This record gives sequence, structure tokens and C-alpha cells, in this order.
Amino acid sequence: MERVHSLRMMSIFLLLHCLIIMSLFIAATTANTSSTITDRDALLALKAHITHDPTNFLAKNWNTSTPVCNWTGVACDIHSHRVTVLNISSLNLRGTIPSQLGNLSSLQSLNLSCNRLSGSIPSAIFTIYTLKNVSLGKNQLSGEIPTNICSNLPFLEFLSLSPNMFHGGIPSTLSNCTYLRILSLAYNDFSGAIPREIGNLTKLKVLYIGANRLQGEIPREFGNLTELEQFSLPTNNLQGIILNFLQFYSSSACFCIHSFVH
Repeated sequence: MERVHSLRMMSIFLLLHCLIIMSLFIAATTANTSSTITDRDALLALKAHITHDPTNFLAKNWNTSTPVCNWTGVACDIHSHRVTVLNISSLNLRGTIPSQLGNLSSLQSLNLSCNRLSGSIPSAIFTIYTLKNVSLGKNQLSGEIPTNICSNLPFLEFLSLSPNMFHGGIPSTLSNCTYLRILSLAYNDFSGAIPREIGNLTKLKVLYIGANRLQGEIPREFGNLTELEQFSLPTNNLQGIILNFLQFYSSSACFCIHSFVH
């Protein structure tokens, strides 16, 4: 009798165990499905904000009949199926950037460069914790860089906003993006002094801030940038000494960076 009772209890335990595993699996599947829908809707919002698509790139490649991870210009994590890369550069697209892109909460690389996008960058973009690379150069974007730009981007390595029509000051809080290796703010309308806090970005290898309306002294703290390989300051109203270990670039040509830092 005791043996029968033990077997019955073991059967109940195994059944409960199986039910728990099944519940967890269903919950995980539901969460992944929900997240995938969120990513899809964010990209469809971007598509809706594009007013001119001369090659019909988005019309041909982005539609709900195929999974979002199969859309051209999109790459996903193989396990979670969340969007990790969005690259639709050099398509001559016109339109604006929707705030819904901030819902791509697993995004690591964002490349919208070399188009004709206008308007400001939604602040929601700067809340994507996973972002490593942001390339928005060679558009017609405007507005100011938010002062909290690096509050939620601890892993950002690459930031290119050149050229555009951004104005205002360069926020000192950029120094909170301590992993930055490439920072390009050239060919905009930034004004005021260069924040000395930029000298805290000791991993910087490339710094382009020429062709703006910056003025004042070149911060002595730039002497801390011992890994700097390329440095551009021309067409500003600056004073000071360019330290001799820096390689100085004074080219005025516009550029568009496609390859991200890895």
C-alpha cells in the first residue's frame, strides 16, 4: 500500500513538473512573439514615415507576408529573433525618423546614413540600451543633441552625425559614453565651446568636429586622448595648440561612413 502511495505521489510530482515546464515554454514563446510584433510594428512605422522611396526598396522588401527577420536591411538574433541591426543607408529616402524606433530594444547597429531624412532624432532612440553603432550622417536632420544622450547608451562605440544641420552646443555628457571609439560631429552648426569632458573619452580613435561654429580654447584635456589616430577641427573659431602626437586632418570633403566599428 505504501509503495502504491509513493508511486502515486511521484506521478503527481512529475505531472506538476511537466506542467510547470510547459507553462514556462508557452510564456517564453508568447513573450518572443510579442517582442517580434513590437519590432515589426516599429519598422512599419518607419516605413510609414518615409515620404519618398525612389527605388521602392521598402515597398518591395518590408511587408507582413514575410517574417521581419527576412526583411532586407534587417538582421536578428538567432535565438530571440529580435532585431539587432537596421541598415537602410544610401537609398535616397526622404521622410522623418519615428519615435517607435526606440521600441527596437535589442538593436545594436542603426545605419540610416546617406539619405535625405529630415526633422529631429527622437529621444527614444537614445534609450536603446544595447546600441553600439549609430550612423545618421549625410542627411538633413536638425535640432539639438539631447543632454542625456549617453545616460542609457553605455556600450556606444560609434556615433556619426556628419553632415547634417544639428545646432546648439556639444553636450558634455557625451563623456558618459566611455566606450566611444569614433565620434563624428563635423559639418553641422554646433556652436559654443568644446566640452573639456570630451577628454575623458580615452578610447577615442577618431574625432571629427570641424566645419561648425565652435569657439574658444582647444581643451587641454585632449592630451588624455592617447589612442587618437584621426583628429579634425578646421573651419571653427578655435584657439590653442594641436598636440604633436595627433594626426591632423583638414579635408573639407563630406564623407559617409558605412562600416561600423566591431
